[in-house]
Amino acid sequence: MPKSWRWGLFFLVLASGVIGCASPPFYSYLVYENPTAFVRLEFSPWADTDRPDTWNAHPATLSRQQIQKALEGLRVREHRAVPFRWIQGLAPLEPAFRKEEVKLLIPRLMEGLELAVPQELVTFYVSHPVNSTKREVTSGGLYLTEGQLHIILSNYRIMYAIPPAGLIYDRRFPLFSLAPLGVDILYEAKEKELVRAKEEGLYDAFFGDERSGEIVLNLSELSLMEM
Repeated sequence: MPKSWRWGLFFLVLASGVIGCASPPFYSYLVYENPTAFVRLEFSPWADTDRPDTWNAHPATLSRQQIQKALEGLRVREHRAVPFRWIQGLAPLEPAFRKEEVKLLIPRLMEGLELAVPQELVTFYVSHPVNSTKREVTSGGLYLTEGQLHIILSNYRIMYAIPPAGLIYDRRFPLFSLAPLGVDILYEAKEKELVRAKEEGLYDAFFGDERSGEIVLNLSELSLMEM
């Protein structure tokens, strides 16, 4: 998640808690929703209505194959600070999305990108019940700039304890990280080459847990990989 607006999102969540459950929704259009997942359009926190240079390249039309390749190629692995990498090595790569999640998201993300205006991005949320009080949550968003697809992974299979009362933050704010992101985000192309999310600084690499939750993919390369 871009760090420049993370705190703004935090205060937005805090304010909503004061206002209470009657506060209006923070999304502009609901593309799809079921009890465990949704895709919707939201205002881009970095977009300034008076500055076109901050806008996204929306509306946009991506092929089914491009979205499929983007989601299926996204990989995560447990984050290990440099000292632990020296001892344990790198953690194994895992797909960021399950097959059924990819199938559900593809047509809805395509529709969302086609409907979005330049000041919006497309957000997604998928969850799996664990028991009556917890669920596993993966959420984030995506948007286009000139020639590039940006994918934000705010939460990856986070265990969320459903509160007995009050706002359900995980569904209300899909871009809000419920806990520090515990994985590195990469993209595995057909030739097994890896594209990395923005690298952390030297201090964070050794000691910290602040990593970028956003990866940028070149649309021309996604087109070349179409089936």
